[in-house]
Amino acid sequence: MEFPPILILAIIWLLIAPVLSAAKKQQAKNAKTGAAKQSGARVPKKQPETGNSTHVTPEPARPTVMQPSITFTEHDDSVYQGSMNAVTGEGYDPCHDEQLAPLTQAETAVPAAAEGTPGLQLSFTGNEVVRGFVMSEILTRK
Repeated sequence: MEFPPILILAIIWLLIAPVLSAAKKQQAKNAKTGAAKQSGARVPKKQPETGNSTHVTPEPARPTVMQPSITFTEHDDSVYQGSMNAVTGEGYDPCHDEQLAPLTQAETAVPAAAEGTPGLQLSFTGNEVVRGFVMSEILTRK
């Protein structure tokens, strides 16, 4: 009897996966205790609980309101100058101001008044009534 290769791979994976998972958990546990020993903190030992123990260890106070690290107004460009506050002239083009003149003229121009003719022009001549009837028949057929 010959096993398919995928079945052999599945059996190998089922044998190796629990071992790798246990090794990963042990490594995470070792890293956690190693970091605590390096920082000088003690790893707390589990103490058996007694029924009348009311001692609670307070946690250090942490700020609850987050404050922004920078503040700026609407027209403040100092935020964008980088860490060395360099004036790079980015966004400023001293050579092509004449190319902007048509744009400002287009923005300030008053649009022309629209013509007084209505968009829907109705006419009740014989030809237009027949044309309307034919169009209604075309549009309503299935």
